[in-house]
Amino acid sequence: MIRWSDVMIRLFFALLLTAQMASAQDFTTDAFGILPTAQLGDRENWAGLQQSSNGGETLRTAGRTEAVILFVGPKSIVAGREPGHAVALGLDVHGNMVSGTQADVQLGYGPVIPVDTLDGIAGVLFTPPPQSGAFLAGVEIDGVQSARADYRVSADLATVLPQFANSEMSVLSETFGVIETAPLTDAYGNSVDDGVGLSIVLTDESDTTTFVPSVVRDGAARSVLLVRDMAGTNTGQLALAGTGSGGLGFVVDDMVIEDAGAFVFWAEPAINAVRIRLGPLATSKGYLVPDGIAAQVDVVAADGTGSSVQGWVLDGYVTIGLLLSPDAGPFEVSLTVGKTQVDRRVDLSPPPENLTIRGAE
Repeated sequence: MIRWSDVMIRLFFALLLTAQMASAQDFTTDAFGILPTAQLGDRENWAGLQQSSNGGETLRTAGRTEAVILFVGPKSIVAGREPGHAVALGLDVHGNMVSGTQADVQLGYGPVIPVDTLDGIAGVLFTPPPQSGAFLAGVEIDGVQSARADYRVSADLATVLPQFANSEMSVLSETFGVIETAPLTDAYGNSVDDGVGLSIVLTDESDTTTFVPSVVRDGAARSVLLVRDMAGTNTGQLALAGTGSGGLGFVVDDMVIEDAGAFVFWAEPAINAVRIRLGPLATSKGYLVPDGIAAQVDVVAADGTGSSVQGWVLDGYVTIGLLLSPDAGPFEVSLTVGKTQVDRRVDLSPPPENLTIRGAE
């Protein structure tokens, strides 16, 4: 049987032994916690206040600068307006930050800026130059040079007034129109960086709008627009970074046929029908009617039968089949493309020697 008095005696001797063991070694306290002095290792070289269990205090300072680290941000700064921040860290051989030492900061332009390190950090707030471009910065502390840090100064988009390269342009329907801007520069004369997006909006007389996105390249923007389902006069506006401007008259010309080419009818006796090919169709601008233009063909035979078909232009021709008897000719043909109508009287003939119907091969 264990008596309570025996337990108390044993507990007393255990506490006494623990106290003797604790007093047998020294402990050091610093900003990172408590550690037996014998086990400090490299931590003994860390700067800061160290206190030992015997009441001693040691304030260890950083040694001479051995390495310098530099940061500059943001990586892209708006010319002449947005502030930048350069920060340098001076470190001794043990990684302690060196305080109270002069740092000479070079931002890639202008004179060297001297600034003292505070708690190991040297910081410089700066306004970039009005000229855009790439810059390299560096700093020197105690004769130790940092690696270079790069940053970029970009054009001030808020001061760019976008303009069209041409105030008037005309485009034929179903063709490609090229819309270009004048050189895009900010208030300091800097060109807008490649890849910056802008918007072009075309509005016709009925307030129908066409949105054309564009991207800056080589200081200007250029967009290619397939003109389709557009007519008449459109007004163009540009928008870049919240700044808009107008000044473009974009006219979609009516399709005018200057030369309708040959109208050829030939028989398809197997199905008691005829096939016709009209063209090549040349515009008043001197080139073939573009692919995809709608064409209306109305045919009336000599026996009074008729047929009306809508097709489209392909390779400058309109080629279609009609359920009309080959023996019902001659035929009165009316071709309407855009606002041009061409009327002819046509007899049957052999099919063209160079006939190729895409999709029928």
